[in-house]
Amino acid sequence: MQELFKYPDFKGITLAFVDRKPERLKVVKGIAEKINNAYKWEINFEGYSDRREALQGADLVYCFAAVNYKESWKMERTICLKHGLNPYEFHTSGVSSLSMGMRRIPLALDICEDMDELCPDAWLILDNNPLTKILTAVLRHSKTKAFGYCNGHELEQMGIEQILGMTKVEQSTSADNLEREYMVPGGTISLKQIGINHMGWVISINDAKTGDDLYPKFRDIVTKSPLKDIPLGYRFSAEIYKRFGYFPAPADVHIADYMWCVDEEMGKLCDLAPFDVDAWFGGRDAAAWSEIADKISDMDSIKTFVNERRTGWQTTQIARIMLGGNYEYFPAINIMNNGCISNMNDDVVVEVPGVLGPDFVKGLNIGPLPDEVLAFCQLHATQSNLIADAAAFGNKEKALQALLIDPYIASVKKAEALLADVLDYNKQYEIRF
Repeated sequence: MQELFKYPDFKGITLAFVDRKPERLKVVKGIAEKINNAYKWEINFEGYSDRREALQGADLVYCFAAVNYKESWKMERTICLKHGLNPYEFHTSGVSSLSMGMRRIPLALDICEDMDELCPDAWLILDNNPLTKILTAVLRHSKTKAFGYCNGHELEQMGIEQILGMTKVEQSTSADNLEREYMVPGGTISLKQIGINHMGWVISINDAKTGDDLYPKFRDIVTKSPLKDIPLGYRFSAEIYKRFGYFPAPADVHIADYMWCVDEEMGKLCDLAPFDVDAWFGGRDAAAWSEIADKISDMDSIKTFVNERRTGWQTTQIARIMLGGNYEYFPAINIMNNGCISNMNDDVVVEVPGVLGPDFVKGLNIGPLPDEVLAFCQLHATQSNLIADAAAFGNKEKALQALLIDPYIASVKKAEALLADVLDYNKQYEIRF
């Protein structure tokens, strides 16, 4: 809502909220209408607890849906630890992504079936994890036009700005710091990264105003600075950069789960720690969100709310571009490769810069990934295909294959035991196995 009221392009659109909890839906819709009336933006806000009512005639459909998120996310780590694995993000790669994919891929495919019936020309914009697995399933097993967006590019830009000394953010775990500043880059640099979601590689860094190449300066800082001077959350990335010559994206806990060269010693050196699931979105519960809502009361407080942060996650910008009349460069989209990265398989989902426009999504042909980092992306992309197929059809054989090619597992017996535990936990949900 902060983003909608920053850009006049959104005046007069219709936006339908979908929430399975009617009371929560009422609160959010009420906030939206309060801001709308104050700004005279003339947006038509609708609210539904049945997604099919919202989908009728839609142009763009955003999905940020989850299945019993906090409990199941923690369970992903519990299962891994039981079998001697120590994931940090335990979310979008390996065993964790197989487990999460079992629950979320059927949901996404059900949404696609509804879209094919109710809004067959609409684009599905996926913004939920495990993004690569879900999007792969949608592109392989539905007719729906779809692509994915992740704010990892913005996270990486923010981290590199800090390392270059171009943006200063206090190392804090407070929700305000994380949400208002840390997740929102200052716009001082432009960077290009390519790879797969949560495993990208920065291939260029430039000054946003002058266009000057900042990679040499960045390299000098990272290689000569004590590790303690590198911002927390980018220290493992710095160590990997020293060895591979390319900075990985988007942050330590993401990439650590994709790089099988991580061990306990490296974890301690870089202050790697498991993601705190309870801190998701600032760790806010319903009461905390209500407290924010209660403060949005008069014109002054409404303006404060809308303007209290720079443009952050680019999700809303996608709608602004695709509902407008122009074509614009977009720094990172998730799409089927089809030659965008020339030395990766065409039938895998990659994350690359692209161009968006009216009913138009196109990834840019970037060329090859550097050989020294290609292996990480290609293996995980192949694993994503296996997981997407497994979760879409309830195929245990493909699920086991996805685990058997995982370098972290390295044992047939362990892979079979992991799959048994994942299936046993997820049988309580609407999975297709």
